[in-house]
Amino acid sequence: MPGAAGLPIRVGIIGAGFIGPAHVESLRRLGFVEVIALAGRTEASAARQAAALFIPRSYGSDLALIQDADVDVVHITAPNRLHYPAARAALAAQKHVVCEKPLALTSLETAELVRLAEASGLVNAVTFNIRFYPLVQHARAVIRRGDLGPIHLVHGGYWQDWLLLDTDYNWRVEAAQGGRLRAVGDIGSHWLDLAQFLTGLPVRAVLADLATVLPVRQKPARPLETFSTGDVVRVPERVETEDLATVLLRFGDTARDSLCQGASGDDGRAR
Repeated sequence: MPGAAGLPIRVGIIGAGFIGPAHVESLRRLGFVEVIALAGRTEASAARQAAALFIPRSYGSDLALIQDADVDVVHITAPNRLHYPAARAALAAQKHVVCEKPLALTSLETAELVRLAEASGLVNAVTFNIRFYPLVQHARAVIRRGDLGPIHLVHGGYWQDWLLLDTDYNWRVEAAQGGRLRAVGDIGSHWLDLAQFLTGLPVRAVLADLATVLPVRQKPARPLETFSTGDVVRVPERVETEDLATVLLRFGDTARDSLCQGASGDDGRAR
């Protein structure tokens, strides 16, 4: 891993929206990382965001950033559909990869990326950041010590009121952009990872009931930043991804779970 010889780790960020700057902030707090490049949807948008974040280089394409010889590690914070091609290209270019979830849109794509990453010997990770909250670490230690005894039942949910109205719109509601699952894939994935991380028990079986409460949403005629408001022309758009989900799970050989999700939306903005 770069940095072992006392040199800074040089990072390039793919994605100029909300979560990209969050990565920049986190990396700079480490003290031994330099964020040297940012890639956005266009050269102009990347240049504006790079200037705002004091990042010296900007690119209008993911591949251009990946091909930068000075970039050691690629952080992928772009919309979901871009994760697989960016991660694949970065691994092929012998770059370490840190990717926002989901790693890809299908299990076939994720399996391929896992194989490529394992064969490469490069550092690779998916950012389930909730694992690192102090109370989560404490709860994991309590469970692993056996203080609670055998785990028989796990219950929880992830509720969010973003995308509650039919005028709330984001690329995440579109299956081609964010994947076929929304409530489960977007916010539910955090809960599922957290439950497995805490208990040490893998999910063995799933039974899910998914519901699309708003099958038609009012899509802005032009792209808007997430959570932005204001007057804009809108057109009806049919949505097939779920707004709500109730899930029954089997953890390991003995534990059971019930999980509820609502009004999906993570904290990423359009690139």
